[in-house]
Amino acid sequence: MARPYGLLRAGFPYLKTLGGHIVTWSPYDVAIGQEGRVYVVCRPAAKWSYLRVLTIDDEDLGTIGAIRAIGSPDNDDDRIVWPVTIIADREENLFISDEARHRITKLNREGDYLDTWGEHGDGPGQLDGPSGIALDPDENIYVSDTLNHRVQRFTGRGELLGGWGR
Repeated sequence: MARPYGLLRAGFPYLKTLGGHIVTWSPYDVAIGQEGRVYVVCRPAAKWSYLRVLTIDDEDLGTIGAIRAIGSPDNDDDRIVWPVTIIADREENLFISDEARHRITKLNREGDYLDTWGEHGDGPGQLDGPSGIALDPDENIYVSDTLNHRVQRFTGRGELLGGWGR
């Protein structure tokens, strides 16, 4: 599926704008789900980050998930501190990259915590500031491991399959 980056850019022509200023405060990325759901990762400065769900028809379905920003305790495993990218698999599980915690968090479509994987470092499978993530047709996840200057490929369960760069 193509990435909907155009939704976040100011450009023309466009057909529709989703979410009012309050609903989508500082959007970072979007993922398109089933039945017209649009998941928006919002990361405003000096506020709690959150995951907002809208429909293509601009119905606000509310805030879901376990995203917390500034002040979140590091031992709270289901918290995402600095979300950057979100993707949805065929089952509409959501994967969110977290630059601060150097990992990927998996939520179900209701925002319930399912899993996290990754740890800080520069070894195989370790991450340093993961940002962009993408799915291939086999639902393997490619992670832009930004501060390690590489791309790593994982299964949806976080098992390292390989990568390139250094």
